[in-house]
Amino acid sequence: MFKEKQHQHTKWFLDGDLKLRQQDFGDGRIGIWVLLHNVNVCFTMLMFDFIEWCQEMDINLEVDKSWNDHRGFVVGSKDLVLFRSEIKRFIDINNLKPGEDDEKFSEDEWYS
Repeated sequence: MFKEKQHQHTKWFLDGDLKLRQQDFGDGRIGIWVLLHNVNVCFTMLMFDFIEWCQEMDINLEVDKSWNDHRGFVVGSKDLVLFRSEIKRFIDINNLKPGEDDEKFSEDEWYS
């Protein structure tokens, strides 16, 4: 996964059809939103027990909707690198695909 873009406290990462939007909240917490094929798959990840997956690795996370009311995750900065890699691993192992109820994003909104 490589850093695609950065603007102030927000970074965008890309790995094929997987995109991450990472926002530093400035208080030791980082927000992460996950797109697969330009669709927010955070809800689908929750349905496949992603929180439990992370808890088994001592990654504490919360579900967050602070960015444009879109579902994402918040983790502590100490867990960030592991968390990003586990997102990809979780999606690959579970062969996740976007669900019908997942949100679609336009390029303009994603990079806002």
